Amino acid sequence: MAVTRPPRAVVVTVGIGVALLFAALVGGRPGRDGPPLDPRSDGPLGASALVALLRGLGADVDLSVGLPGPRDDVALVLQDRLEPDQADALLRWVDRGGTLVVTDPSSALAPAPVERGVRAELRLADGEIEPGRCTISALAAIGVVDGGSPVHFDAGGGDASCFGDSDSAFVVARSLGLGTVVAVGGAAFVTNDLLGRVDNAVLAATLLAPSSGTAVRFVDPPVPAGGGDKTLAELVPPGVKRALLQLGVAFVLYAVWRAIRLGQPVAEDQPVDVASSELVSAIGRLLSRSGAPGTVAEILRSDLRRRLRARLGVPNDAPLSALIEITAARTGLPVEQVRAALEERPVTSEAELVAAARAVTSVHQEVPQ
Repeated sequence: MAVTRPPRAVVVTVGIGVALLFAALVGGRPGRDGPPLDPRSDGPLGASALVALLRGLGADVDLSVGLPGPRDDVALVLQDRLEPDQADALLRWVDRGGTLVVTDPSSALAPAPVERGVRAELRLADGEIEPGRCTISALAAIGVVDGGSPVHFDAGGGDASCFGDSDSAFVVARSLGLGTVVAVGGAAFVTNDLLGRVDNAVLAATLLAPSSGTAVRFVDPPVPAGGGDKTLAELVPPGVKRALLQLGVAFVLYAVWRAIRLGQPVAEDQPVDVASSELVSAIGRLLSRSGAPGTVAEILRSDLRRRLRARLGVPNDAPLSALIEITAARTGLPVEQVRAALEERPVTSEAELVAAARAVTSVHQEVPQ
């Protein structure tokens, strides 16, 4: 019983569909999960919800790379990756009247952390902190906040503070020239995972967008020339990696499909190599039948021209001169030798027929079957 081979388009379509499904299962759901504290990331540790909150309050949020400028009101440093000269430039911006909020406890822009923390009665379960002693008037009405694993700064130097006591606090503010530097003991409260807990959103809005129209800059410093410690693989976006994986799986499935022969093997006609002795015999038989050397020579030349056009891809309507030049270029034979084998020249004797047959045979031997 004959086996019907399915249409190629159907097989290819099904193969690509299976490849995409497999890649989706392996690669997971496409999303915007980026590094922790990335303001463009929707992951639990990202900060895209903070950006949405600030914009919902009417703030003008800038996520472009660079340090704050004269038009910015508040600058937020979630992770301190500043070079010393960049940190100095940021402090000069604060001195001219800007407000800097730093949520990286290890930053040189923040006060020194303390190990003892705040009094036990101010610490609640799961990182929650009560206001305690609060000398920052804008934060006085805020209730409990969840700092994740909060770090506390030294509050005994006369700086304003909140969410702590007279010795240490979760939020410390100090004046610098015409501006203010506010240090927060950790950025967990602004992550997508914790921003909606207790009064975290209120604290973030009060610090970053106290009024509608506030220009907020997420500080992402420009990388110095040649800087950066990421490998090439880490710089490739996850979406590109998933696309390459999908293409690889689709290629493998297509290759496997092409390698499988459906149905019974089909016999194919193989090219036949004619020995020189058999060619001589064939010429003799033609000559004996027709009795005209010119007719035999034209049969040999016509057959050669047909084979050359098929083997070398020369169109049938191409002039004979083009076929001669292409054949000579492909075989390396002299042009005159190829012309003697292909041109319609008069043949009136058996000697001329033998010469024509030799020319045809010499070209036959140089053309791949």
